[in-house]
Amino acid sequence: RLPGVTCRHGIHSARLSRTAVCNRIQAMARVVGGIIATVLIGLGLLFLVAAASQNTGPRILIGLIAIGMGAGVVWLLALKRPEVVKKIELTQKIDLSGDIKVNELKCRNCGATLDQESVKVVEGATFVKCKYCKNEYQITEQPKW
Repeated sequence: RLPGVTCRHGIHSARLSRTAVCNRIQAMARVVGGIIATVLIGLGLLFLVAAASQNTGPRILIGLIAIGMGAGVVWLLALKRPEVVKKIELTQKIDLSGDIKVNELKCRNCGATLDQESVKVVEGATFVKCKYCKNEYQITEQPKW
């Protein structure tokens, strides 16, 4: 089982990967940050407007500080976060019992002998690419019966 978080919404439930959970947390943080930035900039503007009536010095200072903090939050929200990409390498080991014959693998197109670097497993399917004729094909195993 992959590590993750199970979220339940009524009858439906879905298993989320760590990346999906991180993306949701980042989205919620952006919303909360946007609300905080809006409140700070709004309060700063309110203090600047109120400075016109009386006690102008401290109100202008507080208004400018609040607007600056709001702008700082907007700037932090605008920064693009680098995506973390994990490369997962899967190694499959098979124990074979009984008499095993190892056949030489040859290209279907040109008949050249293929080496280990010519064989790749992609999403569970085995693919071969001949380094001589550049032909690429999927290997399928025929039933034994």
